[in-house]
Amino acid sequence: MGNRFPTETKRVTIADVAALAGVSKGTVSKFLGDGDYYIAEATRGRIAAAIAELDFQPNALARGLVRRRSQTVGVVVASVLNPLYPEMITGIDEVLGERGYTLIFGSTEGSSVKEADVIRSMQQRQVDGIVMASVTLQDAEVSQLVDAGLDVVLASRHMRRSDLVDAVIVDNEDGARQAVEHLIAHGHKRIGHLAGPQNVYPFEIRREVFERVMRQAGLPVNGLISVAESTRQESGAPAMAELLGADEPPTAVFVANDSLAIGAIEACAARGVRIPDDVAIVGFDNIWVAHLHGVQLTTVDSRAREIGRNAAHRLLDRIEARWNDGGHPHPVELRMLPTRLVRRGTCGCTPEPPDPLTGSSN
Repeated sequence: MGNRFPTETKRVTIADVAALAGVSKGTVSKFLGDGDYYIAEATRGRIAAAIAELDFQPNALARGLVRRRSQTVGVVVASVLNPLYPEMITGIDEVLGERGYTLIFGSTEGSSVKEADVIRSMQQRQVDGIVMASVTLQDAEVSQLVDAGLDVVLASRHMRRSDLVDAVIVDNEDGARQAVEHLIAHGHKRIGHLAGPQNVYPFEIRREVFERVMRQAGLPVNGLISVAESTRQESGAPAMAELLGADEPPTAVFVANDSLAIGAIEACAARGVRIPDDVAIVGFDNIWVAHLHGVQLTTVDSRAREIGRNAAHRLLDRIEARWNDGGHPHPVELRMLPTRLVRRGTCGCTPEPPDPLTGSSN
């Protein structure tokens, strides 16, 4: 796979230039910046000679780092249409505002090409770091961004490799286990799984847990899994139709996320399949739509706003460590928040009472 993002070809730093020129890093930063700073002509000559000798060629991102902190952070999500992301962005923006930063937003619409363009544009705008909540980026590409000197924190997703960048997630494994065991506790023997795209690690985990819990309970799995083409609501209906069209359709379905679950509910309505009488449904995310009176979706709470707040704090801590006199960055951390199953009507439970603060049962 070729590079999708600009990377440094030579790891020469401002400190290297400063040492060779016999000046401070701050003086080199002023020389490289576009501010109206006074630097003696002799000093300018030494810096220019050092830059030429070391072949120091900062890219757009590096130029932003040496000039000054932009006090801006990029936030990249997979789709602005996914109701999960506004809640997460709210959490991120709360923290950025508290700590004096502003937000630049980009949506990739599930396209790896657009994702690369969005990130490149943010680099050119010299953001101090990026919170990535998009889903197409792969391990090698994240490594490219880190090598280019960009601080990155993943939100609500993580990589197979845990040593690349910080990530803040919910416990996907325990959340999926709760969902499947809850349906088993309702007495269901044929439980299906409407899976998300399997190139997305959290969806892969949720499918693996589904299969494991089902087998541990002595229940069948073959023919009871349908993989959606995307994470969007419109992909839920055809995947659910595939499960309903089986010779022995499931009496319950664990759906990989709530957007797909809403599509699954639409597919049931189109076929006159009653929920939960004919088929029970449990989702994952607890988006705001889930608690509406006409939906009442049982789901796993993915704590989107808390993930956003945690990811923003982690990113800003990392950015500020970088700026503390060449401070050493924090070790990479995977922060995992616990999950909770929110019982509502689509599984056959009596909905939980609403939260007195939010008005929703979450």
